[in-house]
Order: sequence, then C-alpha cells, then structure tokens
Amino acid sequence: MTTNGLHCDTVTPTLRKILSLLMDEPLFNPFRLVGGTNLSLRLGHRKSIDIDLFTEAQYGSLDFSQYEIFLYNNFSYYDNTDPTSIVGLGRGYYIGPSKDDCIKLDLMYTDPFINDVELIDGIRMASLDDIAAMKINAISRGGRKKDFWDVHKLLEIYSLKEMLDLHKKRHEWEHDENQLLDSLIDFSEANLMDDPVCLEGKDWDEIKLSFIDIINNYKI
Repeated sequence: MTTNGLHCDTVTPTLRKILSLLMDEPLFNPFRLVGGTNLSLRLGHRKSIDIDLFTEAQYGSLDFSQYEIFLYNNFSYYDNTDPTSIVGLGRGYYIGPSKDDCIKLDLMYTDPFINDVELIDGIRMASLDDIAAMKINAISRGGRKKDFWDVHKLLEIYSLKEMLDLHKKRHEWEHDENQLLDSLIDFSEANLMDDPVCLEGKDWDEIKLSFIDIINNYKI
C-alpha cells in the first residue's frame, strides 16, 4: 500500500502512528526522518522497524528534557536508554502502547544536511541525496546488513560515483574514496547479521556479488 507515494506497508501500524504523532507535534519541528525507514517508505524495498530523527540544530541547543516529558506523557510504554543528564550527540528511547508493541526512537544531532527538508504525506524527510551519503558513511564504519541492502537499492537510482560525490559533500572530513570502496566489499560483520525482510526477493549472496561487480567495474 502506498499513501501519496509512501510505501506504508514497509512499517508497522504502530510505527506509522507514532511517526505521525511526532511529526504533528511542533516540539519536533527541528527533526526530520532519516535512515532505513525514510528509504523504505520512499522505495518500498524492505521492512523497517525503527524511527531515526536527526536535526542540524546547533549541538547542545535543544532541551532534551522537553522531548522526554512529551514522550513519557504520550506513550503508555516509555524507556529511556540513557537516563543520565549528559545528552551527547543524542538519545535513544523505546516508546509505544506496550512493552510488546513498541519501537526504537533515536533523536540525534547531525552535520548540516545537503538539501532542504522534504514534506511527504505529512512526514518531514531528509532528501534522498542525504540518505545516500549517510548510508555510504554507515557502511564505511562497519555497515550492518540492512545498510548494504539500502545502498544496493540506491544504486538503482544513483551511480556509484554520484553516491561517493554525495558522501564527500556531506562528510568531507571523513571522505577517503579508497577506504569507502574497500568497505563496500567488506562483508565480515554483515555476514553475522540476520537478513532484513526484503520485499523484492533479493538474497544476501546476490547483494554481495552485485557489490563486488560494481566495485570492480568502478576501479577499471
């Protein structure tokens, strides 16, 4: 099922309801949806189970206690994964109608986005360019299997060169093309992880072989 272009069947009804509630609350206006849920809602390629909301607001400028009061007051189940007074780059929470029906929510500071926020079906979304850059960066740090799945899907939209250029634009000080290329064919950690729920019939061996071919062709 799609709603105004979003593939709502890639997330649970609980996640969709929570996401809509957060997007309707002005307190969360500085945040936009990133990560696999952004991509799954856009492209419909796999299931996604959590909400990552990132802000480019100045580090330390937001009062996280206000967010925690809102979450505590609006969800029957609320668990703060880091109840200390030090916020750092952000915080993680579990929220929902019950412990058995909850989702992980991350509220994080991040580097400036490449593009302006996009509003789709009432959801503030980071642009596809930003997601592409962030997914390449995630793999460079020891990517999870679902990150490889996401980049593989993005390679239907972007060339590898375009994705590397986007990474350089967003993560200039971390950009090392040779290291990035090596990380895209380093499956040692991802091999140990469960496959995401793919909605396109792809399997892990197919994904890996495709990456090896793409990287080899790029280096020619």
